[in-house]
Amino acid sequence: MSSDDLGGQDENYESIQRDSLWRDEHQMEESAQLIHFLVLGLICGLILREFNKKTNIPYSPMILALGLAVGLSQEYLGKIGNSAHILSKMHPHLIVFIFIPVLLFESAFNCDWYTFKYQIINILLLAGPGCGWGAILLGACFKLVLQYGDEDMNWYEAFTLGSVLSATDPVAVVALLKELGANPAFNHLIEGEALLNDGVAMVLFNVFNNISKASSGKGEAVNGGDIILTFLRTSFLGPIMGLILGLLVALWTRRILGDDVEVTWLTFVFTYFTFYWAEFEFFKTSGLLAVVGLGLFWCAHAKTRIRASVEHSVHAVWGFVQYSCDTLVFLLVGIIVGIEIMEEKLILTSDYYKMVGFYFLMILARLLMVLTFYPFLKCFGYPISKSELIVLVYGGLRGGLGLTLSLMVGCDEDLPARFRHLAVFYAAAMALITNMINGTTCKTLVKCVKMIDEPIVKKKVYKKYLEELIVIQQDLVKELETDEFYNMTDWATVNNLIGQQDFIEKIDKVEQEIKHLIQKRGFQEMIYEGLPNQEVFGEVRYRFYRILKGLYYHKYEEGLCEEQTVRMLVESSDVGLDKLSDNLEIWDELYKNFMNLCSVNFFFKVKQKFLIGYFAREYLIRHLGLVYDVTSSFIICAEEALKLADNFPMNKEAISIIQEELKKEIEKAQSYFGTLNGSFPEIVRVLQTKKASFSILTHSIEHVQSTQRRGLIDDKEYKILMKDINIKLVKLESHSYDMSLPSFHVIAMQFPIFQEISLSDLDIIKKVAVERKYALGQVIYSKGSECNEVYIIMRGYVVNEYNGILITKGLGSLITHQSLIVDGNHMSTAKAAVESLLYALPTKVIKEVMIRNKDFEFKVYLHSIEYIRKWYENQVGPLAQMELKRLNELLRNKSRLVKLTTLSQIEFINGGFLFSGELRDPKNNVFNKYDYIAPTEGLFTAAANSTCFVFDEQIEVLQSKRMKELKLDSQRDQEIHEKYSEIKRNSVLELSKINIT
Repeated sequence: MSSDDLGGQDENYESIQRDSLWRDEHQMEESAQLIHFLVLGLICGLILREFNKKTNIPYSPMILALGLAVGLSQEYLGKIGNSAHILSKMHPHLIVFIFIPVLLFESAFNCDWYTFKYQIINILLLAGPGCGWGAILLGACFKLVLQYGDEDMNWYEAFTLGSVLSATDPVAVVALLKELGANPAFNHLIEGEALLNDGVAMVLFNVFNNISKASSGKGEAVNGGDIILTFLRTSFLGPIMGLILGLLVALWTRRILGDDVEVTWLTFVFTYFTFYWAEFEFFKTSGLLAVVGLGLFWCAHAKTRIRASVEHSVHAVWGFVQYSCDTLVFLLVGIIVGIEIMEEKLILTSDYYKMVGFYFLMILARLLMVLTFYPFLKCFGYPISKSELIVLVYGGLRGGLGLTLSLMVGCDEDLPARFRHLAVFYAAAMALITNMINGTTCKTLVKCVKMIDEPIVKKKVYKKYLEELIVIQQDLVKELETDEFYNMTDWATVNNLIGQQDFIEKIDKVEQEIKHLIQKRGFQEMIYEGLPNQEVFGEVRYRFYRILKGLYYHKYEEGLCEEQTVRMLVESSDVGLDKLSDNLEIWDELYKNFMNLCSVNFFFKVKQKFLIGYFAREYLIRHLGLVYDVTSSFIICAEEALKLADNFPMNKEAISIIQEELKKEIEKAQSYFGTLNGSFPEIVRVLQTKKASFSILTHSIEHVQSTQRRGLIDDKEYKILMKDINIKLVKLESHSYDMSLPSFHVIAMQFPIFQEISLSDLDIIKKVAVERKYALGQVIYSKGSECNEVYIIMRGYVVNEYNGILITKGLGSLITHQSLIVDGNHMSTAKAAVESLLYALPTKVIKEVMIRNKDFEFKVYLHSIEYIRKWYENQVGPLAQMELKRLNELLRNKSRLVKLTTLSQIEFINGGFLFSGELRDPKNNVFNKYDYIAPTEGLFTAAANSTCFVFDEQIEVLQSKRMKELKLDSQRDQEIHEKYSEIKRNSVLELSKINIT
């Protein structure tokens, strides 16, 4: 066989081997090396992360420096160097496509929407026209100040490079400001600007780059109209598309409950889908701005559809992804820049001098940009101070996107070689310098300009928290000392390991800071624990905000409000905590998030229209559902906070003044709530139905989870039950509600007050019910007038007034039932607060039903407590202090209604309450109607026919538990301070013994 035949057979054999399933083993080894290199990069990132914690050197520049070092020395690193060289050939567009969408979505998704929304105008000013103005100023610096000629870069190329360098990435600065306790609104301004100007910088880059190419004859010709259309298309269509896809994701997420994997995966899939569809399919708009729009929509709306148990997993995964992508972006960019420097021949020595000068020009240009918009920044959102302006300018660090854009310039062969190399050179230099210099010195600058003026109040409270921490530690030490399994423990070493002495030194340091601040400010009048007069009011407000936050979370944990509600309520307290010198304005802060009632009325009118009606009904239920939940939750928690404030161990006059501030906020909320009830009773009925169903299902989930933790059901039963309840929750979200309001005769049985009576009695009530309409302000009945009728509210709301104390009631409420327990006269005056529809029921008929039905009678007395405890606050004792819900629960389950004849006797071992008549205790003390009876040993004697509640559990004990639960018992602060003082004395003695030894 000839050699030609053999060669032909070899070729045929090779072609057979290299079919569709053939793979090159050498490429497989290279791929493994690349993965190995990236894993090593992440490991190095973890090491540098720990180094960052100990040294406070910003993380991003360290990773960038590592990449530069690898790039510069890749020839000497063997396989690692080979992997770095392969990665350096990665097209910068891949970095944008793979990493940047994830980083932008994570940043938008995790921002605080309520603060971001208030700052949106300022953010848009800085990120939109501010970014464009900054790009023009930077381009002018290159041409006019640094004197780069057209052979280096023309004007359009200078503006292209200016747009590259206008994108900020102040991750290190934001982290520092959060650590120092800066105003969250200012943090959001810096973070929001960086979030949006990444997309805007990308748009400006494309616009200037296309003009530059066209001017040199290497690109398509463009005119002014094309430029404007391109800018508008990329700037506005991208975010709009992100919002549309965000809405679709939100609708999808509504169907998911309890599935961590699906929710997390959904966020990833739609992040990339949004970017690619916007960038390449949907009018080829800005994919980055589309991702920002998607992330902000998730932050504002879709995130609230993620249940708390799943949300932690989603944030944990996204936190890991953000860290990994940020690390790899800076590492890859550093490697590419490092290798380019090694091969660099077009950067001159003079460019290095100009680069140093440009650093200062860049800060100056940013200062001019911010000053241009400063008058507007003071008018919108949260106005920034002059010290914040300085930090805003100095904190404009450059980061990953600018570096990536510069690499895109670098690999574009249609641009001049000299300009391409200059772009990469300046972007890399500015990223490294700003992160290393600005990022590390920003903390010093913040202190020098005194941007954060921490009030004495917070230092005082922080000191108390530290004292409490030490006391808790030592209480646990004493508990463990009695445990036989700790008999041989070296407790001196334990105290050293838990840092007791460190905490004591911190407390001493804080005390010295407080004294220094007081002396420096020259305050003379001290009325509480060394605090100046105005600082007392700040601390009282601080305690109110703190207790309100605790009550909000407690209400959420009990399943009595939704996640979005508690977020909004807590946010209102957080905003207030930054303005302790101002009066309480909690309701105004909440109201900003509500749609005005005129708009609600419009949606209400079109709710039955074709097509738009469905969306109107959905929006009404969702928006008003949130409004109703927020308003009712705020009123309940604020009223309880008012009662708990009496136990603050502080100046009572100051407490009283701040209580009046909170009462005004409650009155505003009640007025709005009443308007809501009166104007939209149909929707309120739907909202109450949905909220009740949600609360019951949430309680069911908690009960099933608790049962499973105790081992009372196995995993199979647990999963079945959880699946069933989750399905019901999904159905609750998609359920179609009837928005019509039935007549009194149809829904009478649904009123809580009537649920205990028989059908025959209910029929009697229906027959005698008479419809009554009342105009705004019309008197329904007057105090002291004869009570011939009681009323059920079917539409509108009514205000009951007694000696200046107001109680408002809305849809479904029975008013005047408190008058049923007295001898025929109204206890208060009632007026219609809006145009109202009531049903009048003869008092005689209702009293006859009370005689026949003891459960109904008990309920009438029970509900009358709400009125009596407000109108006779000085007589009812601890009943006035308890939250109404807890009081009703106690009376319903732990009390009984007793009627006594003259001279009959009864015990009040756990206390009680007298509705009518007269009682005498064993010491012959007299108790009249509406008096609280404290727990007493011995028999009480009725001096006249009497009606009372007898308690089976002491209210004082329950209230004390509640106070301790909320850490508000009046003796707590004093006890902690005394215990801490003793611990400190013992610690000093121990140290002196050690020194002597």
